[in-house]
Formats: sequence, C-alpha cells, structure tokens
Amino acid sequence: MFQYQDKVNAGVPQKCTPEIWDQLIDSPEVKSICDQIAALDSTTPDYNDRKQALKRRLPIIIPHAASFRNGKRVSADAIPSGLAMLDVDHVANPRDWFESIDKQLLSDNRIYLVAITASGQGLRLIGERLERESIEAAQLRIATALGIKEYDAVTKDLARASYVVPRSYILWIYEAGLFAEREVSSIDSGLYPEKALPPHIEPLSSIASELDSDTGAAGLMYRGMPYDAIVKQLMIEIGAAEGAMQGERNTVYFSLANYMRYICDFDPALLLRILPDFGLSEAERRQAISSAIGRPRKSQKPMVLQSAIAICEKEAHLDEQSPLEKSTALPLPELPRLLKLVCRRLPEDYRAAMIIASLPVLGTLATRIRFEYLDRQEQSLSFFSCITAPAASGKSFIRKPLDLLLTPINENDELEREKEQAYKEKLRASKNSKNQPEDPHACPRNNGIAISIAKLLQLLTYAEGKHLIGIGEEMDTLVKTERAGVWSQKSDIYRLAFDNGVYGQAYMSDASFNAHIKVYYNLLLTGTPNSLKRFFKDPEDGLITRVCFAQLPDTSFTEIPAFASYTEAEKAEIIRWARQLDAEKGTISCPQVGTVIADWLERKRQQAIDADSHAMDTLRRRAGVMGFRAGMLCYLLENRKFTKTVAQFAEWVAEYVFRNQMELWGEQMEQELSGALEVLSGERGSAASLLALLPAEFSTADLIKLRARKGQSVKNNAICMVLNRWRTNHKIEQIAEAKYKKL
Repeated sequence: MFQYQDKVNAGVPQKCTPEIWDQLIDSPEVKSICDQIAALDSTTPDYNDRKQALKRRLPIIIPHAASFRNGKRVSADAIPSGLAMLDVDHVANPRDWFESIDKQLLSDNRIYLVAITASGQGLRLIGERLERESIEAAQLRIATALGIKEYDAVTKDLARASYVVPRSYILWIYEAGLFAEREVSSIDSGLYPEKALPPHIEPLSSIASELDSDTGAAGLMYRGMPYDAIVKQLMIEIGAAEGAMQGERNTVYFSLANYMRYICDFDPALLLRILPDFGLSEAERRQAISSAIGRPRKSQKPMVLQSAIAICEKEAHLDEQSPLEKSTALPLPELPRLLKLVCRRLPEDYRAAMIIASLPVLGTLATRIRFEYLDRQEQSLSFFSCITAPAASGKSFIRKPLDLLLTPINENDELEREKEQAYKEKLRASKNSKNQPEDPHACPRNNGIAISIAKLLQLLTYAEGKHLIGIGEEMDTLVKTERAGVWSQKSDIYRLAFDNGVYGQAYMSDASFNAHIKVYYNLLLTGTPNSLKRFFKDPEDGLITRVCFAQLPDTSFTEIPAFASYTEAEKAEIIRWARQLDAEKGTISCPQVGTVIADWLERKRQQAIDADSHAMDTLRRRAGVMGFRAGMLCYLLENRKFTKTVAQFAEWVAEYVFRNQMELWGEQMEQELSGALEVLSGERGSAASLLALLPAEFSTADLIKLRARKGQSVKNNAICMVLNRWRTNHKIEQIAEAKYKKL
C-alpha cells in the first residue's frame, strides 16, 4: 500500500486504496488537465512554465511510502512501502516502447504499473523491491531487465511524488501487487547487495583483489589535467563543493565513482586512488565503486562530467580565446548634412562619440515631434547618452559643437531666467503684502545635472511637454547626489524619461513642489571608466539598457589630439540647422525606418539564440528603440524624406549602442540574467555566435567546451535549453545520440 495527496503542495498524505485509486484515475478533472498539457505548443518560450503550472493542479501518489509518522510528506518520517518507482524522461513514443517489450519481463521483475507521465513524454514504472534491496538497487534491476539505458537516478527518496494520470495513460497494471501489504526488512543501504547483482555485474569479491591500496592521486592525469582537479570541479557540479558531511559520505562517494568511471577506463583500482575517501573505510569505498561500475553505461560521457572537464580545460587555458565584435570596428554610416558639419573638424576616432553625444541635444531641439514605434506606442526623441574615456583624454571636445547646437535653447533660457529672476525680486518685495505677484512659470530647459527633485518636477510641469536637458561633463557630480540620498528618485525619473512615463510626488509641506507629470528629459554625461562603474552600479535596475554609450580611445602616451575650429560659415550653418529643428513639430511617419529596425532586431534575435545570450536578447530591444528614434531624427534632417542615409543611420545607431552595451555590461548582465559561470578575464561581452563557432556536425561535448570557454553556464539544464532552442528554431537537427548537424 502507498500514499496519495490532493496536490503536490496542498493536502496531507493519505492511504491510497484501490477504490481511491479508481476515483483518481477516472477523475474528469485529471483527464482535462492532462488534455490541456498535451495541447500545449512545446515550441513556445513559456511551454515549461505552463506545463508545470498545470501539473501542479494534479493529485499525486507517493509510491515509496506506506505512511508518514507526523502526517507530513517528509522522507525522514516515511515508513517504506516496499515499492520502487522508475522515472524515464524524454521517451519519443511511450506506447511504441511498451508494445516493443516482452510483457513477460514485467511479471518476472514484479513490475506492477507502467504509465505514461503527465507530460506525455515519459514513462513511470512501479515495481516491488526484493528482500534487503534499496530503492536505487531496485531501479537498476528493473531498468537493466527492460533494457532502459537512462532514467532519473534522483527519484529515490521515500517522499518522492508522481502525478496522477487518467486511466488512458496506464499501459500496464497489476493491482494485487500494487496494493499489497508488505514488510521491508532492510532499506538502509544505497548499494546493490551482492546476491542481487544482475548477471553482467561482477560481485565485489571478484574485483576486491584488483583494488590498489595506494589511494594517492598525485601525478595522475586525464588529457593533461589532474584527476583531482576534475574531481574537485565535479563536486561543485553535484552540489558537494564543501565536501561530504556525515550522513551523505557514501552517497557523494558513489556519485563521484559513477561519473568518474567514464574517464578511468572503468578501472576500480584507479577510482580508489583518485577519489577522496571522506573518512569512509576502504571496504565501504570498494563496495561503492563496485556498485558504480556495475551500473548500465551510456555511450557518451554524462553531461555533468563533460561540464567539469570543460571548466578545468578553461582554467588550464587550453583553448584560444574567440575574437570580439567591437564597436570600434563599426565604420561610420553616411551622415546627414548637419552631423557631417558637426564631425568635420574632429579626429576620426572621436566622430562616433560626437554623434552619440549630439543625440540628446538634437532630440531636445525637435521636442515637439511625435511618432509611433513598432508597437504602435507614441514616442518622442528621448535620448540618454554617456561618453566614457580615461582621464585627460579629451572628453570636453563635445563642448564647442554642442554649444552651437544649443543656441536656440540657450537663447530662450536666457529670457526665461530673466523672467524667473524678476519674479523672485517681486516676491521678496511683496513678502508681507496680500497682493502676491503671479508666477510666470519661467522654464529654462538646459539646467545642468545638479538639480533637486522638486525643481526638476517644477520645470517639467512648466515645460508643458517640451524636453528638458541635463548635461554633465563630470559624472561624479551625480554620484555625489546619490550619497545625498536622492538618487533613488532621480534614477526612477531617468528610467521613466526613456518612454516619457509619468512621475509624481505629493507632500503635505508647501515648501516642496507637488506634481504628477509625464517626464520629457534628455541627458548627456561624460566620465572616466571608474566614475561609470560608480554611477551604473546595478545592471539589473534597467538604466544601462536605456543609455547610448560611446567609448573614446585611450590617449595614454600619445600626442594631444588636435581639434580644429569651425569656420564662421560652418558655425552659422550649424546654428541654422538647430533653429530648423527647434521649429519642427507634429506627428511624423516613416514606415521604412520601422522596416530597417525590425530587420535589425530579427538578426540580433537570431544571434542571441545562436549564442544563447540572455544579455544580447535584452540589450537588442532598447538598442532597437534608440536606432528607430535616431532614424526618425535623421528623417527630419533629410527634409522628411526616407533616403539611404536615413536607413544607414538608424541601423548604425542601433548596432553601435548594442555593441557598446555588450562590451561594457554584457558579461555582468549575462551572469545576472542566466547565472553564467565566472567569466574569463579580458574577454568582454562577446557577441559572437556560439552556433557559428561550432563545426557543421558537433557533439554535446563540443557545445559544453565552447560555452565554458566563453564563460557561460555548462550545467545540464542550460545545455539542454540551448539545444532545444536551436532545434525549435530549425537551426540544427539530431543525427545520433548527443550528435547534431547544423541546418
């Protein structure tokens, strides 16, 4: 007899009688849930989440437990049922498998239930445990008898649950055996007793004489790597990084032997030498090795072992580093006339940064322009730009060109500040008067970055939908405001400004400014790499994905770069363009820009799939938005005509922003988003495709080795996810076990 429960996370374990069993498997709700699971599209990104959510609504059976002492599903409190459950995943067609086996084997091995799992892609077998046979040993015996090479080896604790499935999913059942009352005399050992070994496994006594008593592993190598290094990494992979504690020593030792046998020629003497003893006696270790070697063998090394080997190879620097896709390798596009003028007097290496620095200013000039993005949401020309370079490398080169572009704004700001000053003087003069002067709502739009939250909200309110702009030539100025305790609010405002979201505050005090307003705010910062790290210290807060970064060349030990002056004619023309942009208004549309950016986004999506990079997939999205806005800006500068220049400029901004974000933040974001392993020092945010770096035909081991070299996760679930994603997107097909071909 065994236990059941209403849900995996609800109810209490109860005795499952034949009558209750019939009610469970004939339940309309159980059938409906399994039908819904079967109808799910396995190619959708949320397939696993939706499948798990449905499965959690199913009742469960607990085959290994006859009861629980304290009424809770806890292994330590379980009374064994005398049954063993075998869980076989990823069976292409369970019914075909069942038809192919000799049914006599089920009776001979006392197998009482064979059913398709709730996912429809696996098998669940329940059979009897023999006298003094552990769950693990029973699973091995059943799997060996039925020719099952791979199964879930962790399905061995007494509280392990199995989801109930409808009667139509049951392929074989012998209820008299399944619901029999039985006693289990010994279930403590996790090892296979000698007398119960299948014929192909030698008993312990036959190999004991072969075991070398020398347990030292010094000097023993596998492919140039010390065995002890591989064992150490393998312990990390199986969750035993700190060693084996009392109560789990035998289990950990058995697991290590089970994996390491594949690279030790299945030699018990070698395993005894290279594995740590954990304080176990030699007899205990020999018993564990004997049991491990006797288990069915896969044709390929297990993924967890391949992962450990790949990481050891990486740490030993056995692989060459892959080249990076740098922003500096991206040539400038064809530029509109205004940007040609702005960049004309600059050294070549500074022109890309000048374009990026110009975007917030040009967007502020054309502040009354609106348009729809690919998602049909209204947008404006909002830009955040950040220019970074080592100290004394000429970051201030942006000042003169931007002063020319800001001419219309600065002229108007001068009048607004005069208006504001006159109001303040009238206010002071009438301090005690009943007749107070009327607030003129003066609104200078270029106010630097050292501005209070209240003042910023006041100006945003008075601006009535026009962009304000903040320009900070020393990023550390904003870092100081963080220490003053106002950064969290400013950070919120900056993030909202990207999409012109609404920000508001309300205080009881009349001394503070209360508002609830859409945020139209553009920002330009410059600073050193160190100040960049101090300012953008949390990649997960979303701010870095909203910033157009540009990196200037390091001018250490080089001659001072020469920045030629603009001619009077050039200055006048730049100012004319600025005034023209300042006069632009209305809603514009250029579907061709949308097509360019949509194509670019799709290419980047494919690259992200190929590289299995969550950072690439995240960063491409807002880089595409910035490229689209830049394309619409260029469309204005081309007299509202779609030209080759517009197309090139839109794509160039998207690509340039994307590459810089990957170079600066790709590694850190990858670690945060997908739990990547420690990244190789010096290799920064490679956007190279993993798939492109693999040969036309490759193995799982090739993929693991490449991901380890690039600092990406090589855990089993990560590797399976990558392969599944490539298969779903028709990029590869499986040609053999653990072998694939690129399409």
